[in-house]
Amino acid sequence: PEQAQALVARAVAEFDRAGPETAFGEFEDPAGGFVQGDLYVFVFGPDRNIVAHGGDPSLVGTPADSLRDVDGAAFGTRFMNESTQRGSWVDYKWRDPVSGKVLPKSSWVVRHDGYVFGVGVYRP
Repeated sequence: PEQAQALVARAVAEFDRAGPETAFGEFEDPAGGFVQGDLYVFVFGPDRNIVAHGGDPSLVGTPADSLRDVDGAAFGTRFMNESTQRGSWVDYKWRDPVSGKVLPKSSWVVRHDGYVFGVGVYRP
């Protein structure tokens, strides 16, 4: 959990330093320092759509409100509604890119400058 929180803090700092376009490209680049094993940065824009996703860039453009886990939980809506400037945890299930299995996951989500930045951790 601490690694996820630290990675979100780094992503927000990079967004502030480099601007959205450059930062979002770095978040999706496996060599950009924001993808670390099964930890990766994702970002939702002010329009509630994914604007960067280090785990699966093909998800860019996906509306938050369309994201549901295998149990039907609307976790994308929760990301948008429960994120704060201080950060909060949201629990759901997601496919682990390393194992390919659907596992319990918690994502640390932080609202910053109209965007929601997140990094999730898989739980045993």
